[in-house]
Amino acid sequence: MSNSNLALILRHPALKELYRKWIALCGDGEFPLATDLDPASLRPWLDHLVLIRIENGDFVYGYYSPSYAETFDGDRVGQSIDALPDPQRALLRKEYEQVREDRLPVSRTYTASFGAEEQTWERLVLPFFAPDGEVVKLLVAAYRLES
Repeated sequence: MSNSNLALILRHPALKELYRKWIALCGDGEFPLATDLDPASLRPWLDHLVLIRIENGDFVYGYYSPSYAETFDGDRVGQSIDALPDPQRALLRKEYEQVREDRLPVSRTYTASFGAEEQTWERLVLPFFAPDGEVVKLLVAAYRLES
């Protein structure tokens, strides 16, 4: 699937807009650099964002939205995804490795139980690069989908 088709299959409007912003950073076929990440420009999405730093092949939380910390059992800034429970860690590692290797965004929709409530969420993972073309950060956004 090409990147231009991803925005068409995203369901949540905020994720579509974030993806369009990433595409705009791509410019004339250039990959967006990690230095292009301007926190002020991400303000509309900050309550729904996680920033993952790739450090020696490990995925470490560099930013973890306070609203996620409240929803998903605490702040994870500075922690590796290896601290997550096995099934979640394996799923995220596979997803993040795919983005790192393919150098392309991915999205998925999933349903899980949160307390006594079943919820459906949509996630988007966007790669950001070093000048040499290596993926060094992942911007992850997730939004709950209404029934």
